[in-house]
Amino acid sequence: MTTAVLAAVAAILFVSPPAQAADAPITNVGIAEGTVINGPIVFRPTVADGADVRSIKIDATAERFGEIADGASGAPWDVRWNPQNFLDQEVTLTLIAVDSAGHWTRSAPVKVYVDRWGPTYQLSSLPEPGWGGWYVSVRKPLTLTAADRAGLDRVELLQNGRLVRTVKLDNALSGNVSLALDPLTKNGRVTLTIRLVDRFGNVAFNDFPHAVVDNDRPTGVFRPSGTHLRGTFDAWPYEAHDNVWVRSMASYLDDHKGGGSTDRHPLNVRVNSRVVQDGKHTLTFELTDLAGNTGVSRRTVYIDNTIPTIAVTKAPKNKAKLTKKVTLKAKANDRYGVAKVQLLVNGKVAATDTKAGYQFTLNPKKYGKKFTVELRAYDKAGNVRYSPKRTYRR
Repeated sequence: MTTAVLAAVAAILFVSPPAQAADAPITNVGIAEGTVINGPIVFRPTVADGADVRSIKIDATAERFGEIADGASGAPWDVRWNPQNFLDQEVTLTLIAVDSAGHWTRSAPVKVYVDRWGPTYQLSSLPEPGWGGWYVSVRKPLTLTAADRAGLDRVELLQNGRLVRTVKLDNALSGNVSLALDPLTKNGRVTLTIRLVDRFGNVAFNDFPHAVVDNDRPTGVFRPSGTHLRGTFDAWPYEAHDNVWVRSMASYLDDHKGGGSTDRHPLNVRVNSRVVQDGKHTLTFELTDLAGNTGVSRRTVYIDNTIPTIAVTKAPKNKAKLTKKVTLKAKANDRYGVAKVQLLVNGKVAATDTKAGYQFTLNPKKYGKKFTVELRAYDKAGNVRYSPKRTYRR
C-alpha cells in the first residue's frame, strides 16, 4: 500500500472534530448559562452580519451521552431543541454553524439543566421504626428539606390518600417544610404519603404504608424522689409507661441547666447541681416515645451544696480521763435544715439524734483504755461536716 493511500485511509478514520474558530459566526448562543429546561424549547442565537451560515446544528452532551441534532436551516435562526433523550442532569450545548461548503464551526459552549424529574428531598425528622411499623403523632410534624433546580411549587401530605396538608414554596430553589398530621387523627394505622411538585409539574413522592399513630404521652415515676439535692446525681425513671416504647429521657434543672438526655437503656441522666446556686429550683424529667410524644414531670427541689456547721457545746476536754458516763451536746445549723447529728466512737456510729439541741450519753466502760470521739452533722441534702476529734482514756 502506497504512502498516499495510507494517508487517505488515516484521513477517513481520524477526522478531527470541528474546532471553535476565533471569528466563529455564532457570537451568542441565545440561551443563558444555567437555564432550566423541562421540554422542547426555541431560542435564537446571534449570527455575525454577512457570515456564511447555511444551517445550525445542536451538539448536546451530558456525562457519557451526546447527540447532534438539526436546530435550524435558515434565518431568522429560531433553533428548536427537544431534550427528550436526557435525564435530570446538566447538559452542555454547543451550536455548530455549517457554511455553504459544509465546513463546521463551533460556538462557545453553554451549560443548561434538564429538569424532568420531581424535586429531591431529605426527611430531617424521620418517623421512628418500631415493631409494628413507623410511629407518628399529631404532636410531632414530619419535617424535611426539599430542593429543585427549576423551583419548588408545593409539598403535600396525604393520609390514606386524602390531602390533609399543603405547603406552598413559591418556586424557591430549596426550603424547609413542616407537615403536621390532621389534628383529629386517632391512634391506629394509617398510610402517609409525602408528595412534592416542582414548577414544571414534575412529581416526587414517598409512601409510609405502615405508619402507626400514637398520640399518647409516656408517663413515669422518677428518682431521685427527695426534695433536697446536691452534687451530681442520677435522674432515672423508677417506672415508665407508654403504648409502645419509651425511646429517650432528658432531665435538667430550670431552663435546661446541668443535665442532658440519653436514649441508652436503662435510661439514666447525670445532673450536675453545681451549675446553679443553692436555693429553690425546678427539676424536670422528660420521657419521649417512638412517635415523638413527650411526657413531662416537674418537681420543686432545693439545691444545697453547702456543708452544715457543727459545734460541740458540752463535752470533756480533749485527752481527759473518764471514769463514768458523761453527756455531750452540740449545735448544728444549715440553711435548708439539719437531718441528723451522730456520735462516732473510734470512727463508728454510737448514737444518732435528729432533734435540735443534739445530746448524747457516752459510757467509757464500753470502750478500751483509749478511744476517740467526734460528732458528725448531715444536712437534708446529704452534705456532712465533722467536729474536731477528741481522744479520751479511762
